[in-house]
Amino acid sequence: SLTEWARLCGFDPAPHHALLIDRLERLARGEFRRLFVFMPPGSAKSSYASILFPPWFLAQGNAGHVLAASHSVSLAERFSRKVRNLVTEHATILGYGLSADSQAAGRWETTRGHEFYAAGVGTGIAGFRARLGIIDDPVASREMADSEVSRNMVWNWYNDDFSNRLLPGALELIIQTRWHEDDLSGRILARGDGIPTHVLTLPAIAGQDDALGRNPGEWLW
Repeated sequence: SLTEWARLCGFDPAPHHALLIDRLERLARGEFRRLFVFMPPGSAKSSYASILFPPWFLAQGNAGHVLAASHSVSLAERFSRKVRNLVTEHATILGYGLSADSQAAGRWETTRGHEFYAAGVGTGIAGFRARLGIIDDPVASREMADSEVSRNMVWNWYNDDFSNRLLPGALELIIQTRWHEDDLSGRILARGDGIPTHVLTLPAIAGQDDALGRNPGEWLW
């Protein structure tokens, strides 16, 4: 249970986290191959999707290498260190630990032979193939999101580097705050590539037909 794993790690899931956990578990089971998570800043989406989910996923029977990217190498490696620390702290419960020769913050291996690779958006990714690919906030700010040059850079990197590093049938998890309708997620959804996809949208202020059942105008947290 991803919920019990979160509680073990000191988290107390709020209702929107419980909904996110459900979608993450369904992704891990292969009910769909790509999951978009659109939530506002400060909603702890990264805590659950980029920090708690990877070590739990690596404990599942269908696990494989994990490629985790963010808008900068430093942020991706910060997430990586937190994931690695959870693996070290809870190795007995997870059923695997950290390989003895894994020292790098951005790339390490488990005792089961699965690797975790942290990368920055726009950087090259060579010699690595992943079963799970995660992109957490591909842009750093609204200013970057408003720049067509920046959006094109992210789009080209996704197609030329990130996607080519995913194994056939791999799972994708894309987490972001939507600053612009022509962002990475918007372009992927508009393209319609046939990959079974699920979208979880939880705005800060509820509108009509809210996924959490909130009344219009009700805040998320």
